[in-house]
Amino acid sequence: MVEPLTGTPAADIETAEAIVVEQFRSVVAASPRLVAAAGTAAASDRLLQVVTSEHSALTYPLELLLGEGRCEWVVRDSSGGHRDGTRGFPLSWNGSRFAPEPNATAAAPSEPVPGSGSLEVRITSLHSDGATLRFGRAIETVTSALGDGEPAGWGGTEPVTEPWSAAALTKLCRDRLPSPTEVIVTGPGVVGRLRVRKAEAGVLEEVELSGPPAGTVPREAVETLAAEAAGFARMMVVAAHPGRPGGLRVNGPTPPALPYGVLIGHELVARNGVAHAKRTPVAKVAIFGGAGHEAAWCRLDGGQRPPYEQMAAILHHYGMPAQG
Repeated sequence: MVEPLTGTPAADIETAEAIVVEQFRSVVAASPRLVAAAGTAAASDRLLQVVTSEHSALTYPLELLLGEGRCEWVVRDSSGGHRDGTRGFPLSWNGSRFAPEPNATAAAPSEPVPGSGSLEVRITSLHSDGATLRFGRAIETVTSALGDGEPAGWGGTEPVTEPWSAAALTKLCRDRLPSPTEVIVTGPGVVGRLRVRKAEAGVLEEVELSGPPAGTVPREAVETLAAEAAGFARMMVVAAHPGRPGGLRVNGPTPPALPYGVLIGHELVARNGVAHAKRTPVAKVAIFGGAGHEAAWCRLDGGQRPPYEQMAAILHHYGMPAQG
């Protein structure tokens, strides 16, 4: 490998193409060092590569960070070889960065074990122009339904440093608008990311959370979550991710999160009508909310088609783009 070209403090190796940070610990989090390295890489149009051991696991906030933009997870095995942390194909150092070896192919994902992995919740809310802004309701709803308590804290890196305060979070996001804000949020029982950004019709709030083991969550808790989120969410997806045992992402290819239920908010339901919502082509549909404010909770378990196909059918039914 080469010596650093510049003195970026967060980098172990720095080239014209990449910033490489080595993290050989059992759990690798979105620490100040890694977040700073990601910012430096983005600002200089370079790739961030985080190198871990084959026994390391990533926290959900770091998994999200490495899954976007020009960031990659590199795993070093016991023999000194390297591979892509999420897709499994072999990598080698080319003098500037870790790159796929010639004719490299991704490994096949392992078969998921039913009930394994962690629950995953994604909620999108739209605050219309002129509305009084208050952010954080989505994570409060999730922790109340799944963890029987309030959120624990928030911050820009892990571990988070601020105790939970929707008022303080709202002030930060509001003061930064129209620039976007992204923070890490925690507990009880969940960890993830909250993002706020200006949208054409208002302000969009997006929450992505990894929760408790999927097999331990009572169905009633998920139903409670859906009923509560129906009052404000534009859309919610509840799924189980097989690659996150214990809430931590292990290396190697895994199938995508298996969707369990999709909540279509009252805006989309009102646009198409309640009768249209009741005809959503899935196994089970429940209508939540009062007249003129109905939302559709679509359960994907028990259907004759795989959950992924039902998910695609829901999005098509409401004229929404397919999710990758």
